[in-house]
Amino acid sequence: MSSKVFATWVLLATSTMITLSNQSCISKWFDRDDPSGNGDYELLADLLNMYPGEICPNPIGIEAETISGQPASQTGNVFEVYNPTTGFSCVNANQGGGFCADYKVRFTCPEEWCSNCRTPWFDRDNPGGVGDYETLSLILVTYPLQACAQPIAIEVTTVSGTPVLPTGNSFQVYDPTQGFVCVNAQQKGGCQDYRVRFTCPTSFCLPKCVTRWFDSDDPNTNGGDSELLTALLSLYPGYICPNPLGIEAQTISGLPASQTGNVFEVFNPITGFSCVNANQGGGLCVDYKVRFTCPEEWCSKCRTPWFDRDNPGGVGDFETLSLTLIAYPLQVCAQPIAIEVTTVSGTPVLPGSNFQVYDPLQGFECVNAPQSGWNCQDYKVRYTCLPHFCNISVLTSLPLDVTNMTNQQV
Repeated sequence: MSSKVFATWVLLATSTMITLSNQSCISKWFDRDDPSGNGDYELLADLLNMYPGEICPNPIGIEAETISGQPASQTGNVFEVYNPTTGFSCVNANQGGGFCADYKVRFTCPEEWCSNCRTPWFDRDNPGGVGDYETLSLILVTYPLQACAQPIAIEVTTVSGTPVLPTGNSFQVYDPTQGFVCVNAQQKGGCQDYRVRFTCPTSFCLPKCVTRWFDSDDPNTNGGDSELLTALLSLYPGYICPNPLGIEAQTISGLPASQTGNVFEVFNPITGFSCVNANQGGGLCVDYKVRFTCPEEWCSKCRTPWFDRDNPGGVGDFETLSLTLIAYPLQVCAQPIAIEVTTVSGTPVLPGSNFQVYDPLQGFECVNAPQSGWNCQDYKVRYTCLPHFCNISVLTSLPLDVTNMTNQQV
């Protein structure tokens, strides 16, 4: 990054320079005020109160634009405050008879805050063709369950690791709620190859469980395949959390949605999934199934102990439900509604191509494949069950005399 670009990003109204660390992330845009009245006040203290957890308390940079996207430096307004420590304010009385524009601000946050809950790096596109499109909507499709639907910050680097900031560059999109887009036609010499990662609300990084697959629709009815969350919650009460953290879609034969060539109208855990036949350029949607990741609060309502009945020696690690029911009788329900998998040391493991089975109705299987350099770790699993299983478990665990007493009173 050139010193000119660096200075443009962190030069404050007071001419104070803030040192920018190698690792930093860019927040969302915030617009809590408008210039009616005394002016436009986007002060950090107010924003922290209004958007708790979405802004770092100690930003190292600030950027302001009008709500239409014009940089603050080009408006002709005079700013009373413009620094990351205090925030931003434009006072109408200081404008020589004019008025402040309506501004939005975003912040650069330090590594310590950015890394509280962060995704892996994603590089789903390359700059060939129109440009490099690392949009959030496409990342949610290509890397299911690995990114949150509502990130609070974004980082962008070249694939070689050079940080890239929004200021001083003509990027079409650089925003955690949308992702990143670089268009070749807007760059001298074209786009480089970029990668992105997101900072998510801390709830996304807490323990989570994976539901069953659901297939409530098919593409031959209603003009497409809709697996919308509201409909699924009505069809399968108690089987899906009302506030999923992630969503995954596959064809009913198991092909990832990202590999079908279909265009999706909806693909996020908040709304669900929808593929409309009319959007397929003359083709039709495939028949899809979806599953969700759910938060700890929902997963823990009726949950089994951890089970580790196998180890990865030999063929692999087989923590199947059928074998768990035999090895641990009465400790697990026969039809779980969700599953969690971690290594025995406690590292969470989400579904992926390395696992042959990852499903609450079947359990978990990891098969060693030495020929490709993949060997399983040692895993443990636990299940979320319907509430009645825990009610039965509590009753059967009562001392014999208490159970008999209960029976006599009935």
